[in-house]
Amino acid sequence: MINLSKSLFTLLAVASLSGDLNAETALKGQWLTDLERQTLLDPQTSGVTFRKGELVVIGDQSAHESTRMKLFRIDPATAESITQPIQITVAESLKSSCFYGYLSDKPDFEALTWDRIDDTTLITVTEDASAYELSPECKKRFSQTNSTSYPSLLLKIQVDSALTRAEIVAVRPVQFPMEAKVGNFPNDGIEGLAVDDHQNLYLALEQDIANKPQLFKTRLTQDFWLRDNFVKVIDANLTFPELNDKDHPINGIEFLPSPIKGHPGYLMAVARNDDELWVFDLTNRIPPFVQKLSFYVSTDDSGLCPAYEKLVQTALEAITIHDGTVYLINDPWKQHYPDNIQCGTHADKFKRMSPLLFKMPVDPRWFTPFRAKTQTALPALSGLAALDHSSYLAVQDKKIQRQGDRLTLIQLNPAQQLTAQSLFVTNWPAGQAANDLEAVCALPGKNSEFLIAESGTWQGSFGRLFHIKVFPTYAQVLNTFELPVERDNSPEQDGDNFEGLACAKKDVNRYLVILGERGTATAAGFLQWGELDLAAANIQWNSQKIQVTGPTQLKNRHYNRVISDLHLEGDVLWAGAVLDSSDNGPFASAVYPLALVNPTAKQPISLMAERPVLWQIDGFKVEGLASPSPLVPGSALMMVTDDENYHGQFRPLATTEQSPYGNPSPKSVTTK
Repeated sequence: MINLSKSLFTLLAVASLSGDLNAETALKGQWLTDLERQTLLDPQTSGVTFRKGELVVIGDQSAHESTRMKLFRIDPATAESITQPIQITVAESLKSSCFYGYLSDKPDFEALTWDRIDDTTLITVTEDASAYELSPECKKRFSQTNSTSYPSLLLKIQVDSALTRAEIVAVRPVQFPMEAKVGNFPNDGIEGLAVDDHQNLYLALEQDIANKPQLFKTRLTQDFWLRDNFVKVIDANLTFPELNDKDHPINGIEFLPSPIKGHPGYLMAVARNDDELWVFDLTNRIPPFVQKLSFYVSTDDSGLCPAYEKLVQTALEAITIHDGTVYLINDPWKQHYPDNIQCGTHADKFKRMSPLLFKMPVDPRWFTPFRAKTQTALPALSGLAALDHSSYLAVQDKKIQRQGDRLTLIQLNPAQQLTAQSLFVTNWPAGQAANDLEAVCALPGKNSEFLIAESGTWQGSFGRLFHIKVFPTYAQVLNTFELPVERDNSPEQDGDNFEGLACAKKDVNRYLVILGERGTATAAGFLQWGELDLAAANIQWNSQKIQVTGPTQLKNRHYNRVISDLHLEGDVLWAGAVLDSSDNGPFASAVYPLALVNPTAKQPISLMAERPVLWQIDGFKVEGLASPSPLVPGSALMMVTDDENYHGQFRPLATTEQSPYGNPSPKSVTTK
């Protein structure tokens, strides 16, 4: 029977590593013990953090008197105490605080973290203070909590480097948004704290007035603990799993860094009643990953009991993560913890309300940064480049105030069915996403690497050229360069508007980069080029500009933007031109050969004397051109449109007698 049970436990553990997203992960617990190797007596463990190779644990006000107001230093490998518990004291400087009476008696600590800058600063939060009341003067200052009558308190616990003492030295009451409808439930307050890499402090509310959990956040500014007013938290704007009408409290949270550079990371939440971990992507681009858990404790191997007993009531409340391992500790629920007594081996431990430590590896499935979906309508697209024979990268011209992804990956299958998915971009410089991306080109010889360009500067900001690499599920900014500036955009004037970008290889890590300024109804556009040295991380722009007046032989059609995109196919530089009347149209577009390009020549661009319109597209605003796909026989080029209020289109341009493959014969072209 012993071997059979151990085999069962092994099978459960293996199931957690399988591809079944609904499989439970089976975890085996270790009893937390004191220096005499006796299990801890009812510490009511409600928070844990990882510090200097140790687990630091805190408990709530319902703990046994001997373990209340203590920090426990636990060896994460053995679950054994490293020292005697550390008494938490209250600084003399807080005696004049509105909250001293509560803090010096039996505060209800419900979480533990540290600020990620100074590991001598621990942070906890209080929950149930229903037995306490503020003075009339303090009520005037702190009654507007938008939750409980006595506010939830964020506390700074100052410890020494060796963690031999702990003192509460600062306190900040919490004010919730009124629209959050938190409700006045003293024992259903904040149960989890976590700090991310950008000093955002997340707070997990157990349940609100609608019986649902909530997540809030605030910033740990440099003067955070120097102030004594309300901390006004805001909604963290994270989507929850689908929940039914039963209780689904969150009782602990922790920050999980992403392996993807520039990604903001994940928030791990303990859903105690569900025996689940919820993994929130902080970009909120996908629903949270739900990791189902089951919990076991080993017996005495006497042969009288199964080797492992499954807990029927665990009540997880504490979570922390370090170096690829998740550590979980339960808070024994006094009313139900003895329900776990089955064979009788651990009856004394369950009656002592002794907690357990569970460990599990970080699961790579938690890091999925997208869920692909087929879209029936594309967003407005302002640039296009081929990734491979069946995939294309498109850019969107969202202004800085608009949130959301800036890149779209378009894929064709052999049946020519279209799949489009947005791509998250990591490592934007200074965390500032692109503003008004208008063009993209692939770097020849660099697998999946591209340049993407903003349209120009705006009041001295932006005007950036990004070097990016596209991965299967996201893109990463590798470097950033400045675009040339002739005219800054501002409310008072129209400045540069680069809408075309082309790349040609000159040498190893050296590229010719061509920009196309779109022009206006009254001013010509122009071409300008530079030399990009990837090894030196430098770009030199040539001051020479080639004026562009658009296609020739127009047949009564005037295009107010003579360059809407550029694309280099072989040695021919193609351009789009558009008639843009308003965001509601009408639109018209032309695609025409603009110049010949020799990247190693002193004068690399030769403008064509005759620039005939080879494709005229009425009703659409063509802003992206790219190489054809072999999956679309008879195509000469691919195009995307930015039809403003009508979104976008992705289409092939058919070969013509004039240009069978989208390349005019150089013999028939006159240059100057």
